[in-house]
Amino acid sequence: MITIFYPRNGFNILGCKERLDRALLKYELVMVSESTEARLVDGETEVEGMAAIEAYLEREQQFVNSWYEDRCDVYDFDPDPIQKGDDVKG
Repeated sequence: MITIFYPRNGFNILGCKERLDRALLKYELVMVSESTEARLVDGETEVEGMAAIEAYLEREQQFVNSWYEDRCDVYDFDPDPIQKGDDVKG
């Protein structure tokens, strides 16, 4: 799960939230009043700063998009390939 710790002011948390919602990624947003810099934690990965967080979210979004592009139902699959006139013994 992605957790973003963000300061009260100066960070576009709504932009991150919209992006995470579109990518259907599980996340948590935590405001840290005394913080001056945003930080993202995803498992063992940790990035700090708005530019680094945006870059990380972009990579994750591309990964999710490619995941859906590679799913099986994208390909033309005929579950009943027998053509009319085929000799079928059953």
